[in-house]
Amino acid sequence: MMLMTQSGIEIKLLADCPHCIPQLARLWFEEIGCQWIPGATIEQAKQTYIEHLNNDELPLTVIAIHKNQAIGMISLRAYDGIREDLTPWLGSLVIQADYRKQGLGTLLIEIIKAQAKEMGFDKLYLFVLDASLLEWYQYLGWKKIGVDTFKQHPVIVMESDTEKRIIACHPSESSPLLSR
Repeated sequence: MMLMTQSGIEIKLLADCPHCIPQLARLWFEEIGCQWIPGATIEQAKQTYIEHLNNDELPLTVIAIHKNQAIGMISLRAYDGIREDLTPWLGSLVIQADYRKQGLGTLLIEIIKAQAKEMGFDKLYLFVLDASLLEWYQYLGWKKIGVDTFKQHPVIVMESDTEKRIIACHPSESSPLLSR
Protein backbone atom coordinates (compact mmCIF):
# COMPACT_ATOMS: atom_id res chain seq x y z
CA MET A 1 0.00 0.00 0.00
CA MET A 2 1.29 3.41 -0.91
CA LEU A 3 -0.81 6.52 -1.41
CA MET A 4 0.23 10.13 -1.67
CA THR A 5 -1.94 13.10 -0.77
CA GLN A 6 -1.95 16.26 -2.83
CA SER A 7 0.09 17.90 -0.07
CA GLY A 8 2.84 15.27 -0.33
CA ILE A 9 1.91 13.12 2.65
CA GLU A 10 2.66 9.45 2.06
CA ILE A 11 0.31 6.78 3.45
CA LYS A 12 1.98 3.41 4.03
CA LEU A 13 1.70 0.29 6.10
CA LEU A 14 3.89 0.31 9.20
CA ALA A 15 5.14 -3.09 7.99
CA ASP A 16 6.85 -1.24 5.12
CA CYS A 17 8.41 1.34 7.46
CA PRO A 18 9.53 -0.35 10.71
CA HIS A 19 12.14 2.40 11.15
CA CYS A 20 9.22 4.74 12.01
CA ILE A 21 8.28 2.81 15.16
CA PRO A 22 10.31 5.03 17.57
CA GLN A 23 8.70 8.23 16.18
CA LEU A 24 5.21 6.72 16.30
CA ALA A 25 5.68 5.31 19.80
CA ARG A 26 6.67 8.76 21.04
CA LEU A 27 3.72 10.39 19.23
CA TRP A 28 1.29 7.83 20.69
CA PHE A 29 2.75 8.28 24.18
CA GLU A 30 2.60 12.09 24.05
CA GLU A 31 -0.94 12.24 22.64
CA ILE A 32 -2.63 9.22 24.25
CA GLY A 33 -0.44 7.14 26.54
CA CYS A 34 0.70 9.64 29.15
CA GLN A 35 -2.81 11.06 29.54
CA TRP A 36 -5.05 8.00 29.32
CA ILE A 37 -3.00 4.87 30.05
CA PRO A 38 -1.63 4.66 33.62
CA GLY A 39 1.93 3.37 33.62
CA ALA A 40 2.34 3.52 29.84
CA THR A 41 5.86 3.94 28.49
CA ILE A 42 7.37 4.68 25.11
CA GLU A 43 9.21 1.34 25.28
CA GLN A 44 5.90 -0.53 25.73
CA ALA A 45 4.47 1.37 22.78
CA LYS A 46 7.46 0.35 20.64
CA GLN A 47 6.85 -3.31 21.51
CA THR A 48 3.14 -2.96 20.66
CA TYR A 49 3.91 -1.50 17.25
CA ILE A 50 6.47 -4.22 16.50
CA GLU A 51 3.49 -6.61 16.80
CA HIS A 52 1.68 -4.44 14.20
CA LEU A 53 4.23 -5.12 11.45
CA ASN A 54 1.65 -7.04 9.40
CA ASN A 55 0.34 -6.57 5.86
CA ASP A 56 -2.82 -8.64 5.77
CA GLU A 57 -3.55 -9.86 9.28
CA LEU A 58 -4.42 -8.21 12.58
CA PRO A 59 -3.00 -6.19 14.18
CA LEU A 60 -1.76 -3.77 11.57
CA THR A 61 -1.05 -0.06 11.45
CA VAL A 62 -1.25 2.49 8.64
CA ILE A 63 1.01 5.51 8.94
CA ALA A 64 1.29 8.99 7.45
CA ILE A 65 4.74 10.33 6.55
CA HIS A 66 5.68 13.85 5.50
CA LYS A 67 9.23 14.88 4.66
CA ASN A 68 10.54 11.58 6.07
CA GLN A 69 8.83 12.14 9.43
CA ALA A 70 6.02 9.95 10.76
CA ILE A 71 3.18 12.39 11.47
CA GLY A 72 0.21 10.13 12.12
CA MET A 73 -1.13 6.63 12.38
CA ILE A 74 -4.18 4.44 12.81
CA SER A 75 -4.39 0.78 13.80
CA LEU A 76 -6.72 -2.12 13.12
CA ARG A 77 -6.83 -4.69 15.93
CA ALA A 78 -8.85 -7.76 16.83
CA TYR A 79 -9.19 -6.51 20.41
CA ASP A 80 -8.56 -3.12 21.99
CA GLY A 81 -8.96 -3.65 25.71
CA ILE A 82 -12.76 -3.76 26.05
CA ARG A 83 -15.69 -5.76 24.65
CA GLU A 84 -14.08 -9.02 23.53
CA ASP A 85 -17.38 -9.81 21.77
CA LEU A 86 -16.73 -7.08 19.17
CA THR A 87 -14.07 -7.16 16.47
CA PRO A 88 -12.15 -5.56 14.78
CA TRP A 89 -11.26 -2.28 16.46
CA LEU A 90 -9.95 0.97 15.05
CA GLY A 91 -7.37 2.25 17.54
CA SER A 92 -4.51 4.65 18.06
CA LEU A 93 -5.67 7.31 15.63
CA VAL A 94 -3.08 9.98 16.29
CA ILE A 95 -2.12 12.94 14.12
CA GLN A 96 0.73 15.30 14.98
CA ALA A 97 -0.72 18.67 16.02
CA ASP A 98 0.64 20.62 13.01
CA TYR A 99 -1.20 18.28 10.61
CA ARG A 100 -4.63 18.22 12.24
CA LYS A 101 -7.79 19.67 10.67
CA GLN A 102 -6.54 18.94 7.15
CA GLY A 103 -8.55 15.78 6.49
CA LEU A 104 -5.76 13.35 7.37
CA GLY A 105 -7.69 11.68 10.21
CA THR A 106 -10.68 11.19 7.93
CA LEU A 107 -8.44 9.73 5.23
CA LEU A 108 -6.79 7.29 7.65
CA ILE A 109 -10.20 6.15 8.91
CA GLU A 110 -11.34 5.49 5.33
CA ILE A 111 -8.20 3.47 4.63
CA ILE A 112 -8.67 1.35 7.76
CA LYS A 113 -12.36 0.82 6.95
CA ALA A 114 -11.40 -0.37 3.47
CA GLN A 115 -8.75 -2.68 4.94
CA ALA A 116 -11.29 -4.13 7.39
CA LYS A 117 -13.75 -4.69 4.53
CA GLU A 118 -11.06 -6.37 2.44
CA MET A 119 -10.36 -8.69 5.38
CA GLY A 120 -14.04 -9.71 5.44
CA PHE A 121 -15.40 -7.52 8.25
CA ASP A 122 -18.75 -5.76 7.83
CA LYS A 123 -18.48 -3.63 10.98
CA LEU A 124 -15.68 -1.75 12.68
CA TYR A 125 -15.58 -0.54 16.29
CA LEU A 126 -13.79 2.14 18.24
CA PHE A 127 -13.97 3.72 21.63
CA VAL A 128 -13.70 7.42 22.33
CA LEU A 129 -11.58 8.45 25.30
CA ASP A 130 -11.86 12.18 24.63
CA ALA A 131 -15.57 13.13 24.58
CA SER A 132 -14.75 16.23 22.49
CA LEU A 133 -14.19 13.87 19.52
CA LEU A 134 -17.66 12.29 19.71
CA GLU A 135 -19.27 14.84 17.34
CA TRP A 136 -16.49 14.38 14.77
CA TYR A 137 -16.92 10.61 14.71
CA GLN A 138 -20.71 10.98 14.48
CA TYR A 139 -20.28 13.38 11.58
CA LEU A 140 -18.20 10.69 9.88
CA GLY A 141 -21.07 8.21 10.26
CA TRP A 142 -20.09 6.37 13.43
CA LYS A 143 -22.94 5.39 15.77
CA LYS A 144 -22.78 5.27 19.54
CA ILE A 145 -23.62 1.74 20.69
CA GLY A 146 -22.74 1.94 24.37
CA VAL A 147 -20.46 3.06 27.14
CA ASP A 148 -17.73 1.14 28.91
CA THR A 149 -14.61 1.69 30.99
CA PHE A 150 -11.03 1.52 29.75
CA LYS A 151 -8.16 1.85 32.23
CA GLN A 152 -10.57 3.47 34.71
CA HIS A 153 -11.74 6.04 32.14
CA PRO A 154 -15.33 6.12 30.87
CA VAL A 155 -15.40 5.58 27.10
CA ILE A 156 -18.04 5.78 24.38
CA VAL A 157 -18.20 2.68 22.19
CA MET A 158 -19.03 3.33 18.53
CA GLU A 159 -19.51 1.26 15.36
CA SER A 160 -19.50 1.89 11.65
CA ASP A 161 -20.30 -0.24 8.64
CA THR A 162 -17.20 -0.89 6.57
CA GLU A 163 -19.36 -0.26 3.46
CA LYS A 164 -20.12 3.35 4.39
CA ARG A 165 -17.87 5.81 2.68
CA ILE A 166 -17.36 9.32 3.92
CA ILE A 167 -18.73 11.78 1.38
CA ALA A 168 -17.31 14.93 2.89
CA CYS A 169 -14.91 15.89 5.62
CA HIS A 170 -16.04 17.66 8.76
CA PRO A 171 -16.35 21.43 8.16
CA SER A 172 -13.19 21.95 10.24
CA GLU A 173 -11.18 19.88 7.72
CA SER A 174 -10.20 20.28 4.13
CA SER A 175 -10.21 17.15 1.99
CA PRO A 176 -6.87 15.86 0.74
CA LEU A 177 -6.82 14.60 -2.83
CA LEU A 178 -5.02 11.37 -3.46
CA SER A 179 -2.67 10.37 -6.22
CA ARG A 180 -1.11 6.98 -6.75
